[in-house]
Amino acid sequence: MHQGLRPSRFWLALVLTLCCLPLFVGLGRADIENDEAIYSFAVDRILETGNWLEPKSIPNDDFAFIEKPPLKFWIVAAPMRLGLLGHDEFGMRFWDAVMGGAAFLYVLAIGSLLVSPICGAIAVLYLFVHWPLLFEHGLRTNHMEAPLLLAYCGGVFHYLAWARSDTRGARWRHIAAVAAYFVLGFMTKFVAVVFLPLALGLTALSLVEHRRAVVRDWRVWGVACVVAVAIMAPWFAWATMKYGSFLWETLLEAHIYTRFTSYLDPNHVKPWDFYVTSMWYWFGRSGGDYIVLLGLAAIGVQAVRRRQWPEGLLVLYWGLLPLAIISTGTSKLYHYAYPFLPAFALAGGYALTLPLLVAHTPLRKLATRVRASGRERFPTAVRTLSSPGVRAGLMAVASVALLIAVVTVVVGPIYLELGPIIFKSSGLVRPMAIAILCGLLAGALDATSRSIVIITIASLLPIPQYREIVVALTKDRHPVRSALECVLGVQQKVSGPGLYVDVPPDDLSHTLYYHFRRVRPWVRTERPDPPALGAYLEGGPGERPALVTDSTYQVYMHGSGSLSDVRTRPVSPAMVPFNKILLLLPGPYSVCGVDAGPTPADR
Repeated sequence: MHQGLRPSRFWLALVLTLCCLPLFVGLGRADIENDEAIYSFAVDRILETGNWLEPKSIPNDDFAFIEKPPLKFWIVAAPMRLGLLGHDEFGMRFWDAVMGGAAFLYVLAIGSLLVSPICGAIAVLYLFVHWPLLFEHGLRTNHMEAPLLLAYCGGVFHYLAWARSDTRGARWRHIAAVAAYFVLGFMTKFVAVVFLPLALGLTALSLVEHRRAVVRDWRVWGVACVVAVAIMAPWFAWATMKYGSFLWETLLEAHIYTRFTSYLDPNHVKPWDFYVTSMWYWFGRSGGDYIVLLGLAAIGVQAVRRRQWPEGLLVLYWGLLPLAIISTGTSKLYHYAYPFLPAFALAGGYALTLPLLVAHTPLRKLATRVRASGRERFPTAVRTLSSPGVRAGLMAVASVALLIAVVTVVVGPIYLELGPIIFKSSGLVRPMAIAILCGLLAGALDATSRSIVIITIASLLPIPQYREIVVALTKDRHPVRSALECVLGVQQKVSGPGLYVDVPPDDLSHTLYYHFRRVRPWVRTERPDPPALGAYLEGGPGERPALVTDSTYQVYMHGSGSLSDVRTRPVSPAMVPFNKILLLLPGPYSVCGVDAGPTPADR
């Protein structure tokens, strides 16, 4: 059942077209938000300052960002500096989509080694419809998850390919690729890649043939490790010389030990089963929860029975071991589990592929017995059914029934009104029953049984969720950018003086800071100052847009409510609300406002 190292062109084209290329659709249609703003700010500062060794940390233009090694920032910034990509949302996210697509192709290849390219394609489909993987800290945003996912998928595939390779040159290339992917993961998200060598090492220790292969190629593995360390060490050496123990306190103590044993953000503290329940929920949305569980059980049983099955054993190590370890920590975020999702998706693909490979055989045997029994009991009817004209008619009816079943799977329930005739098909039972009966009567046993299995399995695939994802890719979600571009356009026309900001630093989100830092200069207050708003909102030379908290705006509009605070209520300017932060737009900037309705405090 095992395939070669390369899936057929058909499966490559299918996955590339349906799952890889769509990652690029609408990349620029969403605001840069939250953590993505942190990483995009670091890229911006590299391009602004030319300091590639020391990216900066939002919201401080001069404070170094040393929470992670800077390789991802370099990858994003370099083509922008060379003019190959635009300095915009699409340019920021382009490499994430590239790496996510490459990871999908590796999953296809791993599935081919596991059992069949069908397994790999189904696994990729499960990943593509996994909503958070695409839209929340995922493969279509400027984060660290895409290169880390690629590091795991590429490392796993090339390890398996190394173990299967017969020639020295091929083995060396695969070892070099494993080392390169480890460097990619380590230099983007530091020790988050540590589970890759752990899973590979346990697989090698568990299998006699792999232990012998490691002994045979130990020198090459040693050289690859030395080269990898030589590539990674210079930045850490430079940063250590400049920042000393502060670097390692930040990298290890704050962002690993503290996250694992307590928290940096109390909102990140989750129960021990957070990853399991979250994964169960998201796979369940695509109907794959029990299928994945069945696949894990089937792989586990096969791994025990076959004993020497590296592909299945590595999938289990890849998925289950890291999940168990990170579940013991206190701080949990779902994107920490992204590098291990392919293992579970492959388990789901495995569970659905086995019936495709073997189930049609018993169906064909059953149909053969039924037809043989019919020849004995109803010879005349069988001879009539065997005539070319009748067989052609039965096959036509079976084909139409199968087509209806396929359309039902792909598009959904069918409902057609042709005058007084209403045709509807809401499920697979009726068309499949007709196809089985007609195929059996026509004698097309093999084709009928195989088609039945394929369509039945296809009905279990997350095709409706795929359509939902594709629609979501084309939606615009950029209210902050739209407001910013409008403000900049008006500012250029009226030679506006900048932006007034009355928001405490802890309340100003990275999203708003990242976008509105382009409206310069800023005038900031040390503490909330509602009366000062009038100077910027009520005309005069200082008139300008203002970012304020909703509470400050309410005091400005209504006063404190005391008898001593009796004043004329000002006219409310146009505004754009961003949760509890308001962008107030006086004078000519009012064209940038929206009909926001009541502000948060009024609701």
